[in-house]
Amino acid sequence: MNEVNNTIQDKDLLNEDRIIRFMQGKMSADEEVVFQAELKTNEGLRNQAIAQARLVKSMKQVDDEIKEAFRHTDEQTIKKIAHQATGVKKQVTRWLAIAASVVFIIFVGFKAYDYYDTTSIGKEYANAFPTSSIIRGETDTKIKTELTSLFNKVSNAEDLDNATSRLSVLWKQAKQDTYNDYTDYAPYIGWYLAIGYLENYEKSKAKAILEEMKEMYPEEISIGDKVRTIRSKL
Repeated sequence: MNEVNNTIQDKDLLNEDRIIRFMQGKMSADEEVVFQAELKTNEGLRNQAIAQARLVKSMKQVDDEIKEAFRHTDEQTIKKIAHQATGVKKQVTRWLAIAASVVFIIFVGFKAYDYYDTTSIGKEYANAFPTSSIIRGETDTKIKTELTSLFNKVSNAEDLDNATSRLSVLWKQAKQDTYNDYTDYAPYIGWYLAIGYLENYEKSKAKAILEEMKEMYPEEISIGDKVRTIRSKL
């Protein structure tokens, strides 16, 4: 009987490790394919994954509520609570320490989930507007080469720090009132900049760009519709 229980526990731990690695984006492409296929057919694994996702999301809400409470708590009250905590019995302190550790681990788990969720959205939409359909015609060769390189880097999630840094400069230039070499490419420069930020887990920067684009491009056009879709997921 003990052997059976141990086997079940070992399997649960193994599945938990796989779920965490999947949420953190640490699986190889082949592992992800196998894992996602198993999620479709293995109800136990699927339920465990759903429970884990719900748990980390709920802990995010708890963390936000705690932070909000502390914003409205004066420094003296916080010091008083901390002072009183030092006088509790060792056994209680021990259990509080364990509970705090569990909360910390779960919250880190949420951060990992948020990272996976954010970067996955970026990857999902990275090829919504293929470079080959954007860069064509009588474009200056230097501009064509640079934009192609930058857009491809974002599509492939390569050298994102440098790619987004350069795209942010071009985004400002493309939005200028005076017509310039980048004006016609403004919506795509903005799009790839936002996607690059998402892939690089710079969610706040991505949101800012997407909000700008919502004001600039109506939902009646393709890029305006995509901008609103991806913004609603963040």
